[in-house]
Amino acid sequence: MNWQHFMRFLASIRGRWDLAILANLTEGSSRPTELLDAINEQACDGHQLTWKVMRDRLRHLEDAGYVTRREVKRFPRETHYWATEFARRLVAELDTLDAWYTENAPAPPVNTGPPGGHSCTKCLYALESKIRTSSGRTSRPYSF
Repeated sequence: MNWQHFMRFLASIRGRWDLAILANLTEGSSRPTELLDAINEQACDGHQLTWKVMRDRLRHLEDAGYVTRREVKRFPRETHYWATEFARRLVAELDTLDAWYTENAPAPPVNTGPPGGHSCTKCLYALESKIRTSSGRTSRPYSF
């Protein structure tokens, strides 16, 4: 496998919302409002897609050949987006890969991180401050 070629290819859809946009567009044409609502309804990590980011990602995907846009000249103006045939095939293959991974994935590792199960920098800094305060040290021994 030429992994460098594969990574260059995937770089064009590595944006946070790119796969969510493509997966929703493979269901058919979609107006931006419908697309935004569908993606935000599916988002489970507390993040929401904004109009600006969606517009930027759609333009990027259109430039990269994954999305087609059509504007209807009337008042109010309507814009419709479709996943190209290439994008539809890509999403189908990624769906197959997802199904394979779901069946064959190794067991998740035992949580060895900090209490609460996550290790964001803000939490690590707070934990470090708490340890430093309790040990009497006043300078940071290292940075994150």
